[in-house]
Amino acid sequence: MANVIAFLPVYNEEAQIGPLLERFRPVLEKGVVQEVLPVDDGSTDRTPEILRKYDYCTVITHPSRQGCGEAIRSAYRYAMKHDYDIFVIMAGNGKDDPAEIERLLAPILSDEADYVQGSRFLPGGYSQGLPRHRLWAMRIFTWTFSVFLMRCYTDCTNGFRAYRTAILRDPRLDWAQEWLGHSYEIEFYMHYMAAALGYRLTEVAVSKIYRPAADGSYTKVRIRDWITNLKPLFLLRFGVRR
Repeated sequence: MANVIAFLPVYNEEAQIGPLLERFRPVLEKGVVQEVLPVDDGSTDRTPEILRKYDYCTVITHPSRQGCGEAIRSAYRYAMKHDYDIFVIMAGNGKDDPAEIERLLAPILSDEADYVQGSRFLPGGYSQGLPRHRLWAMRIFTWTFSVFLMRCYTDCTNGFRAYRTAILRDPRLDWAQEWLGHSYEIEFYMHYMAAALGYRLTEVAVSKIYRPAADGSYTKVRIRDWITNLKPLFLLRFGVRR
């Protein structure tokens, strides 16, 4: 049986993290995942206090905000150190449903895929509350990704994914490189390299629910992040980086 760890990057999510972790209880009881790993990236609100209430979670705490990329790297190191077979990454703000982790795992557990991308745009998937301008940005980004890899994808921007930790250990893939920065670039580097190196990628339908934060925003991703996220695609496609 595969050992599965579910990782949540968290920063100032006091309103969302508690309800999200409650939804993990049946997933853990069912044995879908063996461990839940929130990485608190220097939260300044009540998030650390709330995380301490959930004894079935292992919490990694960054003393100050380092960025989502560093939270992901911390989780990678933990998963590899503890010999997990499958790594699940999902939003820490309640957009993703822990009950759908089974959908992501199914193609891996049946040995049909090594890397599974959740897609809200496949039949059976949906997105609630998605701002229209973000929809267009997602479509353009995914089209660019598909063209560069010469494969058809429907949702390359969805952070709800699962993949074998063997990919993390592949010496041809270096997720610790400094040029990847501290934001979301590492996610797209992983997706691109997994495909380029011949790992079996597939998409499965999932849901995504956008809930506005206290300040009215729907995401911490800004316009500059969309531009930065394209960087790995161009640098890898044209052989500037590896």
